[in-house]
Amino acid sequence: MWSSWAFFLVAFGAVSGRPSKPTDSSYDFGYEHDAYGSHPLTVFKSAAELEVPKLDVLQSSKLCESSLYTLLTPRGGATRRPQATILDSNGDLIWTSEWNGQQLYNLMVQEYKGENYLTFWAGDDAVGGHGAGIIIMLDNTYTLFKEVRAAYGLDADLHDFRITKEGTALITVYEIVQRDLSEVGKDHVGPVWDCLIQEIDLESGLAIFQWRALDHWNLADGYREIGGDGEGDRAYDFFHMNSIDKDARGNYLTSSRYMHALTYINGTTGEVIWILGGKRNMFRDLSNGTATNFAYQHDARWSGNDTITIFDNGVDDLHRDIADTRGLKLKIDEQNMTVEVVTEYFNPHKIHGISQGSFQSLSNGNVLLGYGNAAAFTEFASNGDVLCDTHFRPESRFGSAEVQSYRVYKYEWHGWPKTIPSSALRINSARSWSFYVSWNGATEVSKWILQGSNSSNATEDEWTELNRTKRMGFETAFEIRKSYPSYLRAVAVHSEGHMLGVSEPLDVQAIKDEVSPDLISPLNPQRPAIDPTQLHYTYGFNFTDDEVWIAQIAMACGGFLIIGVLLRMGIAAWDTRRRAYQRVSTEAS
Repeated sequence: MWSSWAFFLVAFGAVSGRPSKPTDSSYDFGYEHDAYGSHPLTVFKSAAELEVPKLDVLQSSKLCESSLYTLLTPRGGATRRPQATILDSNGDLIWTSEWNGQQLYNLMVQEYKGENYLTFWAGDDAVGGHGAGIIIMLDNTYTLFKEVRAAYGLDADLHDFRITKEGTALITVYEIVQRDLSEVGKDHVGPVWDCLIQEIDLESGLAIFQWRALDHWNLADGYREIGGDGEGDRAYDFFHMNSIDKDARGNYLTSSRYMHALTYINGTTGEVIWILGGKRNMFRDLSNGTATNFAYQHDARWSGNDTITIFDNGVDDLHRDIADTRGLKLKIDEQNMTVEVVTEYFNPHKIHGISQGSFQSLSNGNVLLGYGNAAAFTEFASNGDVLCDTHFRPESRFGSAEVQSYRVYKYEWHGWPKTIPSSALRINSARSWSFYVSWNGATEVSKWILQGSNSSNATEDEWTELNRTKRMGFETAFEIRKSYPSYLRAVAVHSEGHMLGVSEPLDVQAIKDEVSPDLISPLNPQRPAIDPTQLHYTYGFNFTDDEVWIAQIAMACGGFLIIGVLLRMGIAAWDTRRRAYQRVSTEAS
């Protein structure tokens, strides 16, 4: 079935003149046209419970930052479960996890008291466009270090959590308050979502600073119409705070999606120092309006003393085509109150990020944009040139929110899980048995050693080395030989040579004997059919990695067939043209 579909896609690509795979990248024409389904996934033989997005790299460059891992939180209607995921520069899995069945947002690596932690938000995101939950901090063994909560009995919002150099945390918080709605056209008091900045002492959990948007902004300052909000239990989201940053002066910079503005706040008094963008903009735009016309923006950060970076969505659900989404780097002059564009960053496919999104300035000078609602991330050179462009869902499905990640960031990370490696015996593409091993979260494994013994209770001295190989992506395979002992296990080895962990012994013969009769091919009783744990589940088209080569051959044959047909048609047309010409010429003479 998949091969037929692949054939059709290649035929379509040949006729339309579009290549199925450009030579300068790993672009997959079939991927972008749902050949793998609406949410392409990779699953594993040694860890069948894990699944991660299958990436399509449309453009790549050696100039992209390859020493860091990519962190994202895939979720949406087409995903089986929300997850926090870390991938390496090749798109191979490093670590993935769910968290108590909750929605997950904003996976980062942050430093606290000299140690690095994975941080992410977990909770309920179906709360009027924001969230009610807690912040999770995991140490480098993936053990829970701390649950961070908002102060005064409020819930931590999903939009931002930043640990400061002082060891405090910045949290976005939403709270319903009653407000006179006359300034937005209603003649009564009704519910409004107020947006709060809380700075929390991580040791005590107490707030050391709090700021409320409604104390400084009017409802009429925003661009979002109230509609049916402000009635009953439908609170009006007039501000929609989505990022907080604190600078060396101790002041706060926050982004408001519905004000189309950034607010710079005095860290002592809470008074507004200045506003950039929106109806109350205080800056003179030196770039013909392009420095202050950002809209529905996210992830505003300081980048030096006079530079601000923004993910400028430019669009939202109701206005999807009014602008092109861009990354924006601005230079501001607070003395003369001017602002100008330094660099704009546009995706080569002009993606419209209708919600969410991220802007990260990398240490090598590159810029990484995550497109939120659109399942894509792009890395740029500092001057705006596109270096690497990646999708984790077909572009034809962008905007549907079926697969998305609030932000996408890159960080260095070293993980030492307390679990042990996972292993399994499965039938490989040659229809013989292989031993597969992986270790979720282990970043320091350099090689794997396959060991054998004739007893499951063997001492360490009784385990014999059978084979060794370098770690090959998340999952590494060893082919099983008939001469191997009855029990097998794998040893994870560090680059310096010491052992990191050992998998549980597997009883080879017992596993072979337990092959279910319904997994035997009816055409050949000696040949096991496809093991279900070998499937790449793709929500529409399921195929095994052992069958990829079949699909590739089908695609190649299809391409040659189409070219042959087109050549034959061209030759036939040319021959017909010559005979007609000769007949006309003869009759005229």
